[in-house]
Amino acid sequence: MLRELTIKNLALIEELRLEFTEGLNILTGETGAGKSIIIDAVSLALGVRSSAEMVRAEADSAQVEAVFELDGNADLDRALAEWGIPMGEDRILVINREVQLAGRSRCRVNGQTVTVLTLSKIGGFLLDLHGQHEHQSLLHIDKHREILDGFGGAELNEQKKATAATYQRWAELKRELDSLSLNEQEKRERLEYLSFQLQEIDRARLQPGEEEELLKEREVLSAAEALFAAASTAYELLYGGEEPGSALDKLTAGEQVLAKVIEVDPRLKPFHQTITEAACHLEETARDIRAYRDQVEFDPARLATVEERLDEITRLKRKYGMDVPEIMAYAEKARKELETMESQEELLAVKAKELALVEEELRGRAKALSDLRRKAAAVFEETVTTQLAEVNMGKTVFKVSISQVSDEKAGLSVNGRKLSINETGFDRVEFLVAPNPGEGLRPLSKIASGGELSRMMLVLKVIMAKTGSIPTMVFDEIDAGISGRTAQAVAEKLLLLAQTNQVICVTHLPQIASMATRHFYIEKRTSGERTRVQVGVLSKEGRIEEMARMLGGAKVTDTTRNHAAEMLIQAETLRQKACRH
Repeated sequence: MLRELTIKNLALIEELRLEFTEGLNILTGETGAGKSIIIDAVSLALGVRSSAEMVRAEADSAQVEAVFELDGNADLDRALAEWGIPMGEDRILVINREVQLAGRSRCRVNGQTVTVLTLSKIGGFLLDLHGQHEHQSLLHIDKHREILDGFGGAELNEQKKATAATYQRWAELKRELDSLSLNEQEKRERLEYLSFQLQEIDRARLQPGEEEELLKEREVLSAAEALFAAASTAYELLYGGEEPGSALDKLTAGEQVLAKVIEVDPRLKPFHQTITEAACHLEETARDIRAYRDQVEFDPARLATVEERLDEITRLKRKYGMDVPEIMAYAEKARKELETMESQEELLAVKAKELALVEEELRGRAKALSDLRRKAAAVFEETVTTQLAEVNMGKTVFKVSISQVSDEKAGLSVNGRKLSINETGFDRVEFLVAPNPGEGLRPLSKIASGGELSRMMLVLKVIMAKTGSIPTMVFDEIDAGISGRTAQAVAEKLLLLAQTNQVICVTHLPQIASMATRHFYIEKRTSGERTRVQVGVLSKEGRIEEMARMLGGAKVTDTTRNHAAEMLIQAETLRQKACRH
């Protein structure tokens, strides 16, 4: 359950810290006091989209911290482990959400940074939030199937998962068959095109590294004349020709001069030795340069051949890849496609047989899923009808319509009829109601008022709470459009729900406020030019004053106070009765 909620610099809230309890947590206050901001803070902690407009004026960012104390939940633990989020033995989960003025958002769960998407998935395990207009979602038919399936229990949902997996295989096989089933003209054109491409690439007999070697060879062949001239000049300068004056001649002369005077001064001996060694090295180098010069080839024919081969490779690169390895990879891919097309008839037969088997499996699973839905629908109708009577809608007739839609083009054949199918099976689920005796059943969107939708949603939440695993439920103005006896019935329903779930509820009705386990009062206060939202936990006397205000409006009298006190006594009696049951 949600233990603590800390809010900083969010809209009109400078800093608040709320400690929630088990049971029913009620938030009340004047219209515009800031109750919706607290719900917005809870929403942020659950991963809803944020915006810079949420940040309080003159602040750089808004922060929300939600602390959850959790019971064992295998699905949540498994998901947290997959996301690398640690969970201690204390079973405490701390969610931090920061919304920066620049519009960026940061999310952390137990210190681990996560994406907003991951945060929203985690939030789905922790808390169910019913916003001011969420009851309108009952008007969407897809929501009806989701609610019924949630009520259906483990067997139905296991069958639903199996149906979804089989549907995925069926759809994939259909796509493969569609891809294989080209018409004859298209197939012939594709075969000719692939064959031409392969022949062109195979004729080239490309080799890995060939292009790089050819580029080096072309560079050498293109520069043969310059290389020969440079080697010749170097050789002449080092070794000399018929005319004296080469580097070797001068070294030899120097060696001879020193040789004549070594005996006079032995200190010249190292110099003489160095010159002698240099002359040897120089002579050896000169011979090597001459050998290189003699090997330089002037081969215009070979250069033309190299250029022609490089042009061929360049042309293939323009058509099939950035380099030789890419061209060869393209050829391999084309060869495999060609082989596949050439054996298409055999493959088509294999895939068609496999599709028939999977289609039969899908048909069986979808039928089984539909049967389970119909069984669940019967129990669901009875459960909803009973619950509606408890919120002053006892004359309402509620039915679950399960039907199928034909799809002659892409449907699944069932008893000679092609039915539209997707991952959830082929059932179209819709809730039908008749609020008054004598009226025929009609869709919710055609007859339900705002108050009726609100009560309908509350009933469904109570039912889903018994079958689900979400520990905390938040209601933002579930009391829209109701009053009097209906308000009392809704209040008692919330009290009942709070026996099994933590409930946080924003309300304007004293009947609902009277049921609170903990009652928060929210108000706006202005100091100077700044407005701040403040929240306090009401004592018994404070609750009487607040409920008296809710009963009597701006004017609080002894009569409204006495009425409020009586409501609290009655609520306590109902609470004790609910606890015994």
